[in-house]
Amino acid sequence: MTEEKDRKESEKAEKKPASGESDVPRFRPIVPSGGKRFWRAMTKRPQASHLWVGVLLALLGFGAVLQVRGDEEDALSHARRDELLQIYDGLTREADRLEDEIQELRRDRDDLASSAGDESVALEQARERLRQAEIIAGTVEVSGPGIQLTISDPDNQVSDTTLYNAIYELRSAGAEAIQIEGQGNDTAVRIVAASYFLPADGGVEVSGVELEPPYVITAIGNQENLEESMRFPQGVMSKVELADGEATVTQFSELTVDTLHEVTEPEHARPAPEGE
Repeated sequence: MTEEKDRKESEKAEKKPASGESDVPRFRPIVPSGGKRFWRAMTKRPQASHLWVGVLLALLGFGAVLQVRGDEEDALSHARRDELLQIYDGLTREADRLEDEIQELRRDRDDLASSAGDESVALEQARERLRQAEIIAGTVEVSGPGIQLTISDPDNQVSDTTLYNAIYELRSAGAEAIQIEGQGNDTAVRIVAASYFLPADGGVEVSGVELEPPYVITAIGNQENLEESMRFPQGVMSKVELADGEATVTQFSELTVDTLHEVTEPEHARPAPEGE
């Protein structure tokens, strides 16, 4: 009986939990994630200790900035002359670049401010260029101060070369519009860049039109300059007199060149392609 009792007690001892252990299940707390802990830290009401830590960090950051600046100033004070010149050149180039940007921005601002009137200004400029082109081409009447050169040629001895020289001298003196009239047959021709002079029976041929003397050349421009161009020694008036003709110059404060040139389409010439 004693052995049976000892065996049962031994079995009970094997089934009994070790010392300090319990049959009750252990409590295992749930560990929050990193995101939750960060949110709690940010939304948690700060304590006095936290404020002091923030102030201390700010002071440390300010001190670090001062230290960096001090190191830069110390580096400049110990830099060599060539290094300082390089630094100066770099700063100068940067300042110039910024100044250029400022000027460009100002121009853009001015362009935007005046953009409302740009179209009307461009249109007026185009009209002015058209008027100038029409005067040069001889397709419009022109009025203004100028002179009239009257050449009498009773013996028909004044050559086409003398008349051409008169036109050349007037152009050189600044004539802006010229016409030549043959009063003998009441015919006039507008002088343009393509005008030419040829001899003809009883007169001269100007751009395919025959004119008979006396001739009247009307030129608009500075009156004094135009008259002087006709009177210089061995000039137009001298050559007319040598040909037994007579030339007179009269100044006018207002003249009109009303003979028009008929523009024809060029047969061979055409605008060159852009970029060539």
